[in-house]
Formats: sequence, structure tokens, C-alpha cells
Amino acid sequence: MKLTGIEITEEGAAAVTVERQSGALRVTACHRVRRDELSSEADASADDSQLLAALGGTLSDRGEKYAVVLPAEEMVVRRARLPFRDAKTIDKALPFELEPTLPMPLEGLRMTWDSRAVGEGDSEILALIGQGDELDGRRLQFKNAGMEPMVLAPSAVASALTLARNEGAFFLALERVNRTCTLTVVSERQLMFLRSFALPADDGVETLTREVWQTLVALSEREGHWMAPEKILASGWETLPDSLATPLGELPVERARLLAATGAVLEEELKPQWEEGPYDAALAVACSALSGWKHPVFWRQGFAPAEFIGKHKGRVLSTGALLLVLLVLLTARAVVGVQETSRRLAAVETQMTGLYLSTFAGDKRAPAAGVLLRSMEGKVRVAKEEAVYAGQGASRVRVIDILKAISTTLPKDLKVTLTRLTLSKGKLTVSGLAEDFGAIDTMKGTLEKSALFTGVTIASSSKESGGDRFQFKVVIALSGKEAP
Repeated sequence: MKLTGIEITEEGAAAVTVERQSGALRVTACHRVRRDELSSEADASADDSQLLAALGGTLSDRGEKYAVVLPAEEMVVRRARLPFRDAKTIDKALPFELEPTLPMPLEGLRMTWDSRAVGEGDSEILALIGQGDELDGRRLQFKNAGMEPMVLAPSAVASALTLARNEGAFFLALERVNRTCTLTVVSERQLMFLRSFALPADDGVETLTREVWQTLVALSEREGHWMAPEKILASGWETLPDSLATPLGELPVERARLLAATGAVLEEELKPQWEEGPYDAALAVACSALSGWKHPVFWRQGFAPAEFIGKHKGRVLSTGALLLVLLVLLTARAVVGVQETSRRLAAVETQMTGLYLSTFAGDKRAPAAGVLLRSMEGKVRVAKEEAVYAGQGASRVRVIDILKAISTTLPKDLKVTLTRLTLSKGKLTVSGLAEDFGAIDTMKGTLEKSALFTGVTIASSSKESGGDRFQFKVVIALSGKEAP
């Protein structure tokens, strides 16, 4: 089978066609197109549709399928840690975990992720998020050009994980696309961290050094110990600048040999035009998709049964034998699939039940499996509301309004220090230190004037042990009225 990998950038597009035969990979074609070369106007550049049309007309050998590398600016990167490792459970829980950190609502987002096992049963997740409308637009754009993609892959992911197949336990992958660099941290052949940043007009060594160290510091703070990678593998440069010949922030920089990492062999006629840097991303995503390497992707097209039959029917002795073999395989797959699905479903239900009981310790029994997830969502929603609202009755008072009322009501020269506030069942308990008992009494009288409070009681007051100030505890009953 042949597959063409394509990367579109600000400057142009690069395409690499790879063929797989008997397990071996062979590069059969490669071509680059620049936007400014396609435009008839000096100040204009070609759009993506023109680039794809030019690639389709000039690429000497096109694949049956296409794998596309998406630009770094079209995705958002987030990290999370979850207390389970089952992939289906992570798929369900990850959006709710990341929702507070995302700049856009969950609806319409596409999420892909890579995980690694940490602790006792936990998973460290690197999530890549893209806009669904933009991803669908990309697919339609390629389909209209006669290049319907089999894979839409995030920038730099395929390159980094392809390098990890032949590298040590811990390294950094630095991929440059025009004036943008993507830095990927890889440990034990899994993604740990990924971030993109812009390069200045000069060689950018100071920026690269700063970004590398900022990444390592952030990673070490999260992991709880200093992380020491072996080296940095750089890709995307046609020729590595002399400034990168010396260690970057005390880490040696080497050219990323993507062609050697994939194990692909160049056709003889391609060797004069092949460039190690510009074709790296397109080569990596093509080999990744063609070989079935399990890399995170935003979208992957399955192989249709009709394509399989059309490709392999000549190897079967007769049409009847082909149908019999397919029928047996489909039946066996269906039986195994049902058993496997039942087993996995039971495991997920067990994990979710344990998660429910550990999170909501007040419940002695978990709800039935059919309503378990809906019940968890409802309890989480109630917990969020309770963290925001307080008070009684139909009109709820926001916690922020209570804190604002206390801070604005108390006189600025009042010698009182609040050390703790506890909210429970419509009552707010305030603990603190005061210069004398008169300050406590003044605070009580001032708070009683607020419309948010129906009563203020001094629960206790005593002189601080070994000091001159008074410890106090005041209980405030909430009225349930909204702040004016």
C-alpha cells in the first residue's frame, strides 16, 4: 500500500509518498511547493487550495491514502493526572477534568491524548485539543482536492514518537516550522510535555535556551524532582546553524535522523533532491500511519471492507471461498468482540463504582450501572454550585458577595485579623484575633447592619496564650437575600 504524508506551513507545503511491501518501507516520491512561487502578484501568496492543487499536479507518485500534519497553532495542549488507567474511563473523565482550564466550551472540541503510568494506578495525561469545525474544514479542503485524508495528526507528535523508537529513555525533540518551534519531551517512548513558541528573526539561540530551561523547570516542578534529558534532537532545519553546534543550555544538540528512525529506504532517483529537514514531518506522519504505530491523532479513517476485498480477491481461489473465509472471520470477530466488550464494560463499571464511593464517601452504595455516570455528573454539578452559592431559600447568595460584605463593612482602622471562615448549613463561622474585646464587639455591631446577615453571635473570646491579643469566634446567620 502507498500513502502520502503532507505538511502545510506558512511558507508552502511538503509531500512524501511511502510504500509498504512485506513489512519494508520505501520512499517513492517527494516534492515541495512554495506559496510565493505560485502567486502571480509580487506581494501575494497562494492559499492552501492552490498549494494542494500544485502538489497533486507535480508529485510524481501519489499514494492511495493521505496523512496530514496540522499546524501547532491549531491545537491546545493540556496536562492532567487521573486516578485510573483504563482508556475508556479516561476518555469519559478527561473532558470534565480539563473543562475549567480550557479557553472555549467543550462542545465542538476534538480531543486526543497520550498517557503514561505513574504512582499506584494513576495516569499522567498529555491532551491535545482542536476545534471540531476547523478539523472538519481541513478534511473537506483535502477531499475537494482529491486527497481525502486517512489521518489528521497534531504537529510534532509523529516526529517525536518516531524518534523515540530508536532513542534512549529520556530526550527532547525540537521541531522547527518556519519561525515556530515545537518542543516535545519524550520519556520511555511516551509523550510527557509539548509546547510551541515563536523564534525571533535572528538565529534564536537565546530564545531556544530560555524555552528549553523553562520547560525543564516546569516539568521538574510537576514531577517533584529534577529531570535530566540526555540530549536534544532537532528537526525541520535544512542545515543546523553553527550556533546550535554547541550544547544548548548544557544539553547537546543533534540533528534528528527521521529517515533512519523510520527505517524507510530512498529510491535512487530521489537521493539528489531529498532534504533531511523540510520533509521530516511529512515523512514521519506517513510512516506512522502506514505502519499502524499508535500515535495520538485527531481523526483516523478505517479501512473499508470493500477496499480489502478489492485488493485481495485475486489471492483467493474462487468467489465462493472468499465469501466463506470472510463469513467465518466476521462471525469469529463478532463473537470475540461481544465477549471482549462485556469484559471491558464490567471492568469499567467496577472502576466507576470504586471512584464513586471513594469520591462521595457519604453514600454507602453506588447507583445502578445504567445511571451511575449521570448520578456522578449531578453530584459534581451540585458540588460546584455549593462552592459558589450559600444561604437559604429560593434566593441564593454568592460566597463572593459574603466576603465582599465583610471586607467593605468592617472599618479600615479596626484592629481585627480574620484567620478562618467556615460556611455550613446557612451559617458562617469567623475566627480571628483582635486587639481587645471592644474591637470584637465593634465588629459584631457592624456586621449586624448588613442585609446579608440576620444575626451575629460571639461564640467565644479569650486572651491569646502568651500574647496581648484576644482570640475570638463569631457565628453569623445568613439571611438568604441577594447582595444589593
